Amino acid sequence: MRNLFLTAVFLFSTLCLNAQSKLAVENQYPGDAKAQEVYLTAVEKQANEKTSALRTTWMANKPSSNWFISGFAGIGGNWSGSQHLATKPWKAFDKDVDGMWNPVYGGSIGKWFTPVWGLRVNGFYGKYKAFELTDQGHHLRGFSESVNGTIDFMVNLKNVFRPYNPKGFFNPVLFVGTGFNYTWENDSKVDPIYGDKTWDQVAGNGVNTALKGGLQLNFRLHDRWDLFLEGQALYIPKGFDRWEEGESLNSDVISNLLLGLTYRFDFRHFIKAPMYDQREIDALNREINELRNRPEVICPPIPVCPEPEVIVKEVAAKEELTPVFFTINSSVVRDNQLISVAKAAEYLIDNPNAKLELASYADKKTGNPSYNMRLSKNRSEAVAKVLVNKFGIKRDRLVLKHYGDTVQPFEQNDWNRVTIFVLP
Repeated sequence: MRNLFLTAVFLFSTLCLNAQSKLAVENQYPGDAKAQEVYLTAVEKQANEKTSALRTTWMANKPSSNWFISGFAGIGGNWSGSQHLATKPWKAFDKDVDGMWNPVYGGSIGKWFTPVWGLRVNGFYGKYKAFELTDQGHHLRGFSESVNGTIDFMVNLKNVFRPYNPKGFFNPVLFVGTGFNYTWENDSKVDPIYGDKTWDQVAGNGVNTALKGGLQLNFRLHDRWDLFLEGQALYIPKGFDRWEEGESLNSDVISNLLLGLTYRFDFRHFIKAPMYDQREIDALNREINELRNRPEVICPPIPVCPEPEVIVKEVAAKEELTPVFFTINSSVVRDNQLISVAKAAEYLIDNPNAKLELASYADKKTGNPSYNMRLSKNRSEAVAKVLVNKFGIKRDRLVLKHYGDTVQPFEQNDWNRVTIFVLP
């Protein structure tokens, strides 16, 4: 059983790793030139302060962060087949005239997962009027009490089109949701058509499916407090006004206008996701430090070594520039390697008459000699492209060389996926 469990864990881990590998830019865009272009575009977009929050990648916040709770009150009305009989629809809080509006109350709890979208659970209670037409004229038939609960998907419209600004005063939020609506009759009149029957006997109480949409206008008071004005409409696909089917439309719409307050607890500003793996950077920095601290004897491929002072000068010069390391089977210059390219560009800018050799390699333990030769050539061209396009270095100041796996400049195999800057 233990072996079976370990086998299952191994297979699952392998599938996860393979799935992640397929997501890599070089696998989604075959051809290193296209992969390099896509990757650099993504890096520049992520770094640009004008990029909208929708097009920015955000770090996942903690499960406890950016939750909120809201409370609200307002007025609600029932728009149904019978409501055209309300001769004074603007009237509110009046049982004796043909007005439509009555108070509603409620609250919600939710969480923002990114600056663009979030979820909330929303509920409220209200009483809604219904009217009827008889031989004696139209009159108020009574009230339907209602409790409603929905799960809403929210989108911050400003962050869809604008950069994220946690201090912004105004934030419009569009939302859609679905849930239930439970209705029961209250304060019904003796029905002139059905005699002493009440609405409950005519249409019955019950739970209906509710579809909801609306717009919330948020005004920031503090990092933790918002004042908001919200308009929402609920579609109830049954006779909410409690008329029998055929006497009115077989659907109703509840509309609510609400004023409320939102409190955010464990509030955190969202953070842009870096376009690199910090663990990889730390590992490469350790490798660079080891290289700098390890004494090496460097002799050119000639029978007689140069004078010792020449060797010292050459080693010191080479140590001014750090190599560019690549991942396996790739010539994409990752974001965590741009600092090495930037140092090379700085050297060329400071020395306008100098040229710089880009010597690229591939590790011997993967691929084959012909493939590794092409791969090392692509690595030289990728670094040159960054120097030219990103730092404005002229191409004729770069000498591109590639050696495949015929030369292994480092003892550790993985380090040989590299481009080394060779100073004249």
